[in-house]
Amino acid sequence: MKKTLFFSTVSCLLNMGIESFAQNTMAYTDPESYYHKGVELFQKKVYAPAREEFRHYIQATQKTLNANEFNLTNAEYYAALSGLYTKNPDADIEIERFVINHSDHPKAKIIFGDLGNYFYAEGDYKRAIHYFEKASAENPASEQNIELKYKLAVSYYLINDFAKALPVFNEVKTVDSEFSAHAYYYAGVINYKNENYEAALADLKQVENMAPYKTEVPNWIANILYVSKKYDQLLAYTEPILEKPNGRKIDDMCLVTAEVCYFRDDFTKAARYYERYKTFRKGSVSNQVAFRHAYSLYKTENYAKAIENFKKIATQNNELGQQAAYYLGISSLKVNDLNSALAAFERAKSSNFDKIIQEEALFNYAKVAIDMGNSQQGLTELQNYLKIYPTGKYEDEASELMSEVMFEANNYIQAIAYIEGLKKRTPKLNEAYQRLAYGQGVLDFNAERFTKAIEFFEKSLKQPVNNELRQNATFWKAEAAYAAKLPETAGLYRDVLNGNFSSELKQKSKYALGYLHYNNKEYKQAGSYFKDYLKAPKTEANRQNYEDAIVRIGDCNLADKNYDEAIKYYDLAIRDNRTEKDYALYQKALTLTFVGRNQEALQLFDRVSAQYPNSRLVDDAWFQNASLELDKGNYQNAVNLLSRMVRERPKSNLIPQALMKRALAYGNLKNYEAALNDYKVIVMRYGKTDVAENALLGLQETLNTLGRSEEFSAVVEEYKKGNPGSGSVEGLEYETAKNLYLNEKYASAVSALQKFIAGYPGSTNAFEAKYYLADAYYMQNDKTNALKFYNQVISDNRTSYVTKSALRVASIESAAKNYKNAITGYRAVILSSSNKRDIVTAWQGLAEAYNLSGKQDSTIYFAREIINNGGNIVMGASNKAQLYIGKAYMGKNDLTRAEEEFRKTIALAKDVNGAEALYLIGEMQYRSKKYKESIKTIQELAQDFSDFLVWYEKGFFLITDNYIAMNDYFMAKATLKSIIENSETTETVALAKKRLKEIENKE
Repeated sequence: MKKTLFFSTVSCLLNMGIESFAQNTMAYTDPESYYHKGVELFQKKVYAPAREEFRHYIQATQKTLNANEFNLTNAEYYAALSGLYTKNPDADIEIERFVINHSDHPKAKIIFGDLGNYFYAEGDYKRAIHYFEKASAENPASEQNIELKYKLAVSYYLINDFAKALPVFNEVKTVDSEFSAHAYYYAGVINYKNENYEAALADLKQVENMAPYKTEVPNWIANILYVSKKYDQLLAYTEPILEKPNGRKIDDMCLVTAEVCYFRDDFTKAARYYERYKTFRKGSVSNQVAFRHAYSLYKTENYAKAIENFKKIATQNNELGQQAAYYLGISSLKVNDLNSALAAFERAKSSNFDKIIQEEALFNYAKVAIDMGNSQQGLTELQNYLKIYPTGKYEDEASELMSEVMFEANNYIQAIAYIEGLKKRTPKLNEAYQRLAYGQGVLDFNAERFTKAIEFFEKSLKQPVNNELRQNATFWKAEAAYAAKLPETAGLYRDVLNGNFSSELKQKSKYALGYLHYNNKEYKQAGSYFKDYLKAPKTEANRQNYEDAIVRIGDCNLADKNYDEAIKYYDLAIRDNRTEKDYALYQKALTLTFVGRNQEALQLFDRVSAQYPNSRLVDDAWFQNASLELDKGNYQNAVNLLSRMVRERPKSNLIPQALMKRALAYGNLKNYEAALNDYKVIVMRYGKTDVAENALLGLQETLNTLGRSEEFSAVVEEYKKGNPGSGSVEGLEYETAKNLYLNEKYASAVSALQKFIAGYPGSTNAFEAKYYLADAYYMQNDKTNALKFYNQVISDNRTSYVTKSALRVASIESAAKNYKNAITGYRAVILSSSNKRDIVTAWQGLAEAYNLSGKQDSTIYFAREIINNGGNIVMGASNKAQLYIGKAYMGKNDLTRAEEEFRKTIALAKDVNGAEALYLIGEMQYRSKKYKESIKTIQELAQDFSDFLVWYEKGFFLITDNYIAMNDYFMAKATLKSIIENSETTETVALAKKRLKEIENKE
């Protein structure tokens, strides 16, 4: 009952009093003025003065004989009420006194109910209870009794006296009234609080669809079913409502439904209902709910949202926080965010609330570190794992992974020793051991440590788990024996030929056996193996060896004087080969000279120089042609050819022989002065060559012919000075200076060599001394003086060190970015050397120099020369060449073609060239503003090429550039901080700090 109901009753009584007063105006006396004034003030709700007026009235009336009983009773009533309204301490006593003194008065019957309503409306439930209890006792049969009992029960409820409230609600709900629905609701709530769930459910069901409870009650029912563990009933009840809420509150319903689905592993529904719960829920949710929501998202592979939710609790220092950090790491792995995964596993492994999670996190941390390319950190963590969990869940896998990491890091020796020290080895570890030993064998082979290589190939063969590795180890053991010139070499190759090996390795063994016998001058056996090799079809993969075998068969037949067979194979090479056509043409011509077909030979020698002007055999062809002309007596033709050779190929190794031939031709033409000049040049400049003594004889004979024999002794003296014997002072001085160089005493060697050159400028030893002087300067990093003397060696062309000097000059000039001079140096190498390794090295240098000087077509030309004609003479040369083709197209700004060529480089091998190629792809993507693609590419670089530190660290700086371009300064700074924390390169850390400061200054 509202407060207004009580006031209306009081107003009615007041009106009745006023009317009575009006009807008794004749009886109006002085005391009545108090009453009149009190009523007036009461109506104006000025209760304190009104109470005083009524009390004056009561006192004055009690002294009269003719009292107005009606007004007197009303005055007592109003005085009591006024005292109540003004919270007078005596108000309750006055009320009680009124009820006792006027028990038959109408108001005495309902005053307790009215007072209860008043205090109920005021929120003073304890006082309301006091009066409601009295009202119920005074008026048990009153029509208002149900209302009063309801309010009494509510008052009990609101002061949390549920024990007294419940029976009253139970009484009220059984009576059909406007309060029964409310009573059911409150009774249901109290029963729920008392854990009397069956009764609560029965009560709440009564008002489930009734206003105002139909919005709230479904949540209560859902909670009751949940705590009663009636999960099937719960889902049957809640899911239809959740599908169509129709204005009902469903926050708690979403939660309990999600919880049931979660624990039934129905994570799809659980995730959906948790999400709805969080949407409806005001404020934060509990950590447990947040975790289960995140886990449900994780189980349904919604990793992005799972990460978002796990992050909110992963920082907590408790068991739930540790578990959240672990699953945050797993979820981050699923989206390939290795950085976040590593950080999450770091947190999870650092907590010890859940030991199982801690073990899992530690192992996963190690794996992620390895995947990110931080092999050393990964190894350290794996070692920690095996130390902490020697019999752990991942014991075998950790050992296997350690061996794999060591293999990938080329740390084969450590890995082999580690596996050999294990007490037990799984089949996978045995296979890893086989692979590691094989890998170390290959490393030793490439480093020309052939005995060591054989040792590790044999170790690999002791664990023949992988058949392909077994075959390769056997073959490369034979190759190592071949390189070491061991007597068992042939037998090892024959083991491959006769055993269970691939056709490819059998072919390679035939080819190797061919060369083994060829080098031993066993030409018949060599030719037989080369012919067997040719029985297999020619492919692009074996093309170079196939074409070489054809030429070698020709050489074998030439050596065995089977000239027709030799010509047959040389013709085959000339017709079909892509490489060494110039050699085959030259060899055929040479063979023709042995069968007297000199005219044909002359034509073929001419073809060599005409068709292959850049061939290393041009000077040989000219020399052979000149020799033929000389043999035919065509002395002038011989002179012309040899003069051209001396003029155009001044650095040829055949110059002394050419001068000797020309001197003979001049002699036959009776041009004795010219002959004398050539003999003297040989004697004075090439005194240490094989033809020097013959030149002295020719000189002596010619001088005798001219009658000038007396001049010979002077030339001989000069010859002796230039070519002193080992016991001479000059010879001793030279050997002393030379030995200082050979003993790596470079500063002393410089001084001694300079003194020797100054003291004996005409000595032939002086030309060689210049090379040693240049190299001594080079070893002391004095590049300026080194260049000066290397160039003199090249210019003099009087020693066998011309090629080495040219290589040094080219290398120094290239490093100084003097690419024009570097190109000149590399071209000098090609002209001065007949060694294929030197020529391929020069092609490499030319490709690089032309690329860096912006001449990309020339870059592509020399790169393709390496790929097509270089073979495997220089380790990794083809890979490097392929890289330069990509760089050339990048230089041409043909980025699509450049990426194609870079991808080819990456496919060839996981070497430094592949690392640079992948970095350059990332750089091109950055230039094209494909920032996200660039970051992804560099992450591949970090994962697949982490051993190549230069490109690994450059890659992280490129990632920083990409983030800056995307205005993501947070990630840019995080990347630079990662470099600073993890790099061991001083220059890299300094650059990262500088870049970080630049970003911070911009913000």
